[in-house]
Amino acid sequence: MEQTESANVVRPRSVLVADDDLYLRIEHDPANVALLEDVNAMIVPYSGRAELNARAVASVHSLLQSSGQLVAGALLIRNPYEPESYEMSEDAIESFSIAKYHAFANVSRMLGAKQVRFLEAKAESQDESWQAKIAAILPAGSGDAEVVRDVAKKLDDRLSGHLTFEGGEPDPEAAREYLRRSYLTHDPQLRSLVEMRDGRNLLTRYEFTLSGTRESAANFSSALSIANAGPIKAVDIGVTFAKTVKAIREVEFRTEIEF
Repeated sequence: MEQTESANVVRPRSVLVADDDLYLRIEHDPANVALLEDVNAMIVPYSGRAELNARAVASVHSLLQSSGQLVAGALLIRNPYEPESYEMSEDAIESFSIAKYHAFANVSRMLGAKQVRFLEAKAESQDESWQAKIAAILPAGSGDAEVVRDVAKKLDDRLSGHLTFEGGEPDPEAAREYLRRSYLTHDPQLRSLVEMRDGRNLLTRYEFTLSGTRESAANFSSALSIANAGPIKAVDIGVTFAKTVKAIREVEFRTEIEF
């Protein structure tokens, strides 16, 4: 579990909005009722009343309702950069990767960048450590290569081109504060970028590859644990997400900055 810095509120890494019939079946099944005790991979009833973790469930229910995401059967994943917001699982890999890229561009702007160029997106195949978590969710014959190509193409389409700024003096403290607010202080590439624009003999051009999914991995794993639970797997919730995560281990961006 993690806490948001702004409100000290615990938010689950993933949420399933269960229709009321499914929620009641889980609640009255001794073999599965423990699923409702998990506050990290949370199951929320669509309109019924939660008997377990009632306050936490009510808070998440209200948050999803206010954002228009309270949809029966929806599997949602917490945004690692904005812990008060969630994405539908089928859109999460692309949305979080793009959010990471724009956060990187914003840090570059604070460091005095004149241009940030997007060069290429790469989606790499999943490693074996995740296969056991995912295989049981999916039907036989799911095509990994097609999924990888599709995600890479969508990222290329949405991020093609480059950003142009006025340039200026670097403000490394503002960049560090932005990284803190965006929960990116542990990204070694972004920390190094800030350091190379602080002090003397400053960096003027930098081409490198940025991870777009490092911060999302734990939240994806949490969502898979919900999708793989017996009564939920039986109604095919999370299949599209599982297929994408099975195919993709990492999303990376090759990019160039000029100061």
